[in-house]
Amino acid sequence: MKKIRIFFILMIIFILMTACNADKNHKVNSENTANISNRETILTKGNEDEKRNELLREDIEFLRKEFPKKHKNPFSIITEKEFNERLSNLYDNVDKLNNYQIFIELGKIIASVKDSHTSINYWDGKSYPLEFYMFDDGVYIINADKSLEDMVYSKLVSIDNIEYKDIISELTQQIAYENEGWIKYMLPNYLSPAYLYGLGIGVDKESSVFRVEREGELKDFEVPILSYAQTANLSNNRFNDKITGKFGKYYDYKYMNDNKALYFEYNVCANDQYQRFAKFNASMFEDIESKDIDKIIIDLRCNAGGNSEILNPFTNKLKSYIKENKDTKVYVLVGRQTFSSGMFAIFRIKEAAPKALFIGESTGGAINCYGEILSFNLPNSQIPIQYSTKYFEFSKTFKYEVKEMNAFVPEILLSPSIDDYINENDAVLEYVLNN
Repeated sequence: MKKIRIFFILMIIFILMTACNADKNHKVNSENTANISNRETILTKGNEDEKRNELLREDIEFLRKEFPKKHKNPFSIITEKEFNERLSNLYDNVDKLNNYQIFIELGKIIASVKDSHTSINYWDGKSYPLEFYMFDDGVYIINADKSLEDMVYSKLVSIDNIEYKDIISELTQQIAYENEGWIKYMLPNYLSPAYLYGLGIGVDKESSVFRVEREGELKDFEVPILSYAQTANLSNNRFNDKITGKFGKYYDYKYMNDNKALYFEYNVCANDQYQRFAKFNASMFEDIESKDIDKIIIDLRCNAGGNSEILNPFTNKLKSYIKENKDTKVYVLVGRQTFSSGMFAIFRIKEAAPKALFIGESTGGAINCYGEILSFNLPNSQIPIQYSTKYFEFSKTFKYEVKEMNAFVPEILLSPSIDDYINENDAVLEYVLNN
């Protein structure tokens, strides 16, 4: 009888729990349905629609309240008063602005925090069938759909009659940056229709007119705008290109027999799914110790971060190897894409090999910076906001003097040119191999 009573009590508890879970799931599903409906209203209605305007104002108020609570220190550059005034101005003008303009202004406000890890993503899926890269003398088209092959290697002059310098000036306000290197890295990603429309450069349409310069000749091209589902049939496919930051593997190495050099590329601070870094590192050092090596070259140019602890087996082994092989020179290649945990890698290598020589561009990653990111969505538009939860002071931890605008500056500054790219000449690596 006691067992039966216990059984019935357990059954009642189970039924109640099931009911609660069903109610909870119903509530979650209802909220998801409402979110989708609200987002749809925002994306499909114009600024004359009161519901759309109300939903966007709710998003702005949500950002005003939640962002300062979540970010580690949102008002180290912009003041709280400025932040709120800009949001209030946007709130008051929702019914005068289209979606592109509103999201652009939100982007500017978030960027004004000046934290490279903090950003808003409102890309609408539209793009040009072009790839851009910022060299020292301007932005170049380094790849294009085969129908636009004549644009490849040309320098951008204007888009829809808006001059290059004006476009760059406006787009820079969208980028949360702490130094010039990060602007160089990020800006080509902002040359897309959504950002240009929001800045008043052109209007929502099917194509844009690009004026470009190549070998002193100016030429105009009508460039179609691709929707989210469309892809470009690109004219070249360089999948592993250190100049523009493309890589094939998280990490790899090779022995260059003619130069007695070990080249180690460390592109992502994470374990590759096919071989964990610790195992890879053990194999690499077995090779290093079995060969006659004059130079160890560590390439961090593509490393935009991840887990800073992953590299520890390498720096530990490097430190002991250098003690036993004092004539072996260590070179470290860095650049605009070296960022976040890639910066940890720089300083841990400096600790392991104090005489290491650094070559390349100033880093996009800052010396003292915020990081360890989380994110939240604005409730109605569902636009994601990424923000930092921790502050890192590399200058204190590693006793490094900041020489420029909060960037690590290599001893030898060397930037590849468009000619290097055309000729597939890795000028930074070549410098190390030839010296």
